[in-house]
Amino acid sequence: MKIKKLLTGALLALSILFTSVLPLPGSVAEAAPRASSDMRGIWVSYNDYAKLGLANVNESTYRAHVADFLDTASSHGFNTVILHVRAFDDAIWKSRTFPASSYMTQNASRGVSAAKTYTYDPLKVFLDVANGYDMEVHAWLNPYRITLTKFLDPAKSTNQSRVRKAIKELSKYDIAGIHFDDYFYHSQGGYVKNYKSEKVYNKAISPAKKRTNVNKLIKSCYRLCHSRGLVFGISPQGNYDNDMNSGADVKTWLSKNKYVDYVAPQIYWTNQYGASGNVKMFSDRLNQFDRLHTNDAKLYAGLALYRTGMNYTDDPGWARSNTNMQEQIMEASQTGWDGYIMFSAAYLYNSESAQERYNFTNAGASANNTSVTKTAETIGEESEEEEEESTGTIDLML
Repeated sequence: MKIKKLLTGALLALSILFTSVLPLPGSVAEAAPRASSDMRGIWVSYNDYAKLGLANVNESTYRAHVADFLDTASSHGFNTVILHVRAFDDAIWKSRTFPASSYMTQNASRGVSAAKTYTYDPLKVFLDVANGYDMEVHAWLNPYRITLTKFLDPAKSTNQSRVRKAIKELSKYDIAGIHFDDYFYHSQGGYVKNYKSEKVYNKAISPAKKRTNVNKLIKSCYRLCHSRGLVFGISPQGNYDNDMNSGADVKTWLSKNKYVDYVAPQIYWTNQYGASGNVKMFSDRLNQFDRLHTNDAKLYAGLALYRTGMNYTDDPGWARSNTNMQEQIMEASQTGWDGYIMFSAAYLYNSESAQERYNFTNAGASANNTSVTKTAETIGEESEEEEEESTGTIDLML
């Protein structure tokens, strides 16, 4: 198994450097969906809507701004967008069940369906434009979160059904897959028995029970996605202990089949971690997840584009090097992993990340050999300044 993975990784590394052949669009089979062996993804978070010019605009402006973003993403070699469609038990599609996202439209209301709120369907328009770029789109859901302080109780079957309801609605769109991130038992306040309830509670529950509750949903979502011709994947934290303690059963997902099609751990560290910069944290975490991997699921590396070029006292490698993305992509490939996903879309434009973007794109690590004529300096000059992230511990994905 390990030898096969290393050989696969070596071949993929060669293809990343030299091939100009892209996977065919729409290659996910209806009867037997398969995760891509050449994932080059970019997350579009709900926080990115406004930064990309997608929030509170008319349809023609929205369509133009989606095209602008996809032009930029394509120029950096990305072939997949992981689009946040349900961040807070809401919807960026014309749902009759869920309310519109307040991050997409100022007219959103918890008591009014998205179908009655949106004057056009943001998801449909995004997909229509993406089809012209041979760009796959995966629908990204937070399964339980209603607010940062209120989550659906993962143990309740009605809440599991509500998540599946969202997937059923989304499966009617031209998406390639369903994607969950790292929020499971992560409420900062507590849990509710259903989406209508205002009574928040916290019950003592063991990590094992959390994993059991979450896995009931995961297995059912896997079956549902495959019945609709969709791949199903999860992006947990890059911290194994945190995952297992919060219900994200990465040990099972990477050792037993029919849970997920891929796992994309968020390995948001450099190999110059720690006050002295001597800890190879990225490699350590990459190898830890790789050792867990004994099943058919694909492994993608979740990479922290948002930290590039920034000063962090606990991880000085982000400021010391401008080839972190390039080197991490190659290391994951040589280890036998099947691609990567970067967080997030807004950081394709900020000045701090400009040199990193220029380096990994021109190194051919994006695998489409796109000709890039702009220098890192001109990219930085054209970029909008972003508010600096705070130093310290890594935030969970939004």
